[in-house]
Amino acid sequence: MTARRAVRCRATAPRSPQLPKLRSARHHGTADQGVVVGNKETEQAAITHVMALERAAGRDPKDVRTSGLPYDIESSPRMIEVKAFSRSARSEALPLEERQVAAARANFEHYYLYVVDNLAVLDGAEVGVRILHGEMLLAMIERSKPHITYWPTFKAAEYDQAERLR
Repeated sequence: MTARRAVRCRATAPRSPQLPKLRSARHHGTADQGVVVGNKETEQAAITHVMALERAAGRDPKDVRTSGLPYDIESSPRMIEVKAFSRSARSEALPLEERQVAAARANFEHYYLYVVDNLAVLDGAEVGVRILHGEMLLAMIERSKPHITYWPTFKAAEYDQAERLR
């Protein structure tokens, strides 16, 4: 294993037209001018950004989020899990599913965690991409304590029927 450090990448590829121009995320999910910036929009912006960077690096990335794999992008030889943050990811938790941890351990040479941050900052900060891979990623995983969480879907009917405080 070779030690890798987090690398900050500047986007050399032009901003993709599909990349939403997110405004502000100073307050989880709200943006200036009344525009709401949601998790799905932030994630899609990060995926689009990473795919553009991978293409600029001469690789052929494929979005595999719907295929059940433990990563978001296949960009041979890389298996890339993307974590998206509308603001700085500095000192933030990077939640990984058990199957993602297993894939990182089994394929440490090819499993990458791309942390994309500052997707919606007003002060002109650039979108940052930090790459965690190899020994650094494994060390971060090993020092982490597993947490079991449940992510129930808030179905539309349940949402509509839930008590609402005004």
